[in-house]
Amino acid sequence: MANILSRMEIRLGKILLEKAGLSPGHLCSIGTHGVTLRHHPVPHRLSFLSGAPEAGGVSFQLSDPFPLARAFGVPVVSQFRGADVAAGGCGAPLAPVFHRAVFTAGLDRAFLNIGGIANITFLPALGSSVPVTAFDTGPGNMLLDLAILTLTDGQEPFDRNGERARRGRVIRPLLDSLLADPYFFRSPPKSTGREEWGEDRLAGIMAAARSGGFDPRDRIDDLLATLTELTAEGIRRGLGFLASSPRLLIAGGGGVRNRFLMERIEILTGLPIRQSGDFGLPSQAIESAAFAYLALLTLSGVPGAIASVTGALEETVLGQITPPPTGLSSDLIRNVRERACIHLPSPDRPKRPG
Repeated sequence: MANILSRMEIRLGKILLEKAGLSPGHLCSIGTHGVTLRHHPVPHRLSFLSGAPEAGGVSFQLSDPFPLARAFGVPVVSQFRGADVAAGGCGAPLAPVFHRAVFTAGLDRAFLNIGGIANITFLPALGSSVPVTAFDTGPGNMLLDLAILTLTDGQEPFDRNGERARRGRVIRPLLDSLLADPYFFRSPPKSTGREEWGEDRLAGIMAAARSGGFDPRDRIDDLLATLTELTAEGIRRGLGFLASSPRLLIAGGGGVRNRFLMERIEILTGLPIRQSGDFGLPSQAIESAAFAYLALLTLSGVPGAIASVTGALEETVLGQITPPPTGLSSDLIRNVRERACIHLPSPDRPKRPG
């Protein structure tokens, strides 16, 4: 599986380079996140190992960086989350260091990323002593996509523009039961994932619907309206944990394509929303750009996670570095750091001597 993923990444990388009019020689490094197999950052017991001692936090992403390093001849950084988890952090969210670098301005802002899970980054105004805060607010697109995919037997992989949810009516008892989840009341730092808001949760929602006297297949639009409201309300509640109310929400991730969801967020939060594309970064490129940036931080010896965000005991350099076939010479690393430095806005840019 990992090898298949790496082949897909190599093919995509070559296509992107060709479209940009570049060659592999223009690259200085690659950052690859991989596919998360398990993200459980707090100590826990393994249900499938009876009598086993408590396991530590873990975050593991499926990836195979070796073919990438060979194909493009540059160092590849992967497994970004593990170092932060080992330092007592949540291992997420990690993109806030990138949000801070590119979206901080003279007024308090917040960056809202809506992927499978929704997360928010509070960006204090330039010169403020208030620390950056970021955390997962709860489900983003995950339950919505799983629900429509399941209830249409794979015929509809997502609710285009939120059109079906717009036609539906919120099932209030179901929404209230979902919003009673302790996660929405837990103070940051915190993170969540598929273990909490994936297939098992959807199965519970389906069972609750049937015990409530209706077949979810007969009320697909109502269920989608309810799950849309769950995402939007989770984001609204998340704003209550910020140091102050931001003046603007900048949104990215696949969720920005769901027009109805974006309308509900704007109505519930009372805040203006602009897409990241308005600032020169397409909404669905944010995460990719963030992990490319994190790779540069790693190779520059700069911590990639913000301790006030993840809850780690200290800020650590993230990831594992896979060398190209020619190895990691001091000249190569020096070249990478020098090329990377010009792209690293303060405070991430290394200080030059003197």
